[in-house]
Amino acid sequence: MTFEINTQEDITEEFLMTLLCKAGEARSAVMQAMSEARNGEFERSEAMLVAAEEALTEVHKTQTGLIGFDEGEGKVTMTLILTHIQDHIMTAMLCRDMANEIIAIHRQLNNA
Repeated sequence: MTFEINTQEDITEEFLMTLLCKAGEARSAVMQAMSEARNGEFERSEAMLVAAEEALTEVHKTQTGLIGFDEGEGKVTMTLILTHIQDHIMTAMLCRDMANEIIAIHRQLNNA
């Protein structure tokens, strides 16, 4: 997912939907990681966390690009979809943080 943002016109529907889908991909991978841990499949769980982290890294780079382009000057038009995307990003990040704790608990319970 590589998008260069130089103008407001670069923030296309494709750009927004890709960002939204990537955030959703990260959250789904985190949820799968917790499910794998619950079933004692810790290697699979770790693999899903790695996949989630890769997706979140891409999302965060893109989000940082948007912030950099905006420069605090309101160059990026805030829309409902951008707000929705931000919500998905933050939810995925929180879910990742909570999953790390939950998976650690599963490991302790399984002496793994």
